[in-house]
Amino acid sequence: MRKFIFVVCLFLLSINILEACRFTVREIGYSTLSRDMYSLVVLDENVNATDVYWNSVHRKLHESNIRLSVLNPFADRQHPFAKQIIASNISLPAYVLIAPNGRMLILNHNKFELALKEVFDSPIRKNLYEDIPSVFSVLLWVDGEDETVHKSTARIISESVSQIENMMPHMPKEVKKGPLTYRITKEIYSKERVLMWALGLDEFPKRPVAFVFYGRGRIMGDVASFSEIKNGKLYKLMSMIGADCECGLDRKWMLGNQIPLLWAADTRQILVDELNFDVDNPMILAEMSRILAKETDANVAGDIGFGPEEINLDEAFDEIPELTFDENIKESNAWMFYLMGLVLFILSIGLFLFFRNKSQ
Repeated sequence: MRKFIFVVCLFLLSINILEACRFTVREIGYSTLSRDMYSLVVLDENVNATDVYWNSVHRKLHESNIRLSVLNPFADRQHPFAKQIIASNISLPAYVLIAPNGRMLILNHNKFELALKEVFDSPIRKNLYEDIPSVFSVLLWVDGEDETVHKSTARIISESVSQIENMMPHMPKEVKKGPLTYRITKEIYSKERVLMWALGLDEFPKRPVAFVFYGRGRIMGDVASFSEIKNGKLYKLMSMIGADCECGLDRKWMLGNQIPLLWAADTRQILVDELNFDVDNPMILAEMSRILAKETDANVAGDIGFGPEEINLDEAFDEIPELTFDENIKESNAWMFYLMGLVLFILSIGLFLFFRNKSQ
């Protein structure tokens, strides 16, 4: 009888584990379910796209969200990228980075190696690549021309990070390291030209702006202006990163836009150690895809909460939907849990009969 009770306890424990086994928005953000692909275009009549050198560049870029296009301005003049570059009247040969939305950045170098170096060798993006697998998020702020607000901006950002660190123990999944903060000053702005372009900043701003990064170089939400920074938008954006992925958050907030970023294969093991599962495993990706495929209600009534504190997102900006962290299993997932529960129940009965027959 005691063995039977033990088996039943294991069954009940398994059901609790199944109910708690969900992904967070942060974990979803590391997946490759959605990627923003940038194009590095070489437009030069004196190069051959089939050369061994270009094949080696292709292999290097394979570990990033950038793809190489080597084009001839005459033979490939009907190619969309060639037409776009030629229409801009820039001198050839040209090395150009094109964003997913068609925005174009001309790389001002006369050698491809220098252009490639600018695309990848950004100090901030190098730090981001090294840090983001193991931290909750990265908060980047560009301090702007107005020096009178630098101190107040730094204080607000520090307070926002502290708030998140205080809430992290109450979030669905533990993350050991809290948010990191990077600052872009006017002195280093030019060194981050590719990153600033990808973020939509064509010139150094007059007042501070900020961005929240998570996952595989993804941006949570959009740019936070100085007034939004003062109104607590950064804290609200970072709160979403720790949210349960089945909380009703719209897909566009789950898989934010990405910056151009090198993501080497050896980072996979770092993520496995950090997340305790392989985010690139096909079964994991299939489960994440199933979750993201569910219809979400952008007007779900409720608050986002981790423990005793509650935050009403719509009080600050209406475009971000309110979220609810429901302790019950979502109705759409119930069939799966019932089926697995039935299997475990049958297994427990079988074990009970086995032990009983063995004891006789």
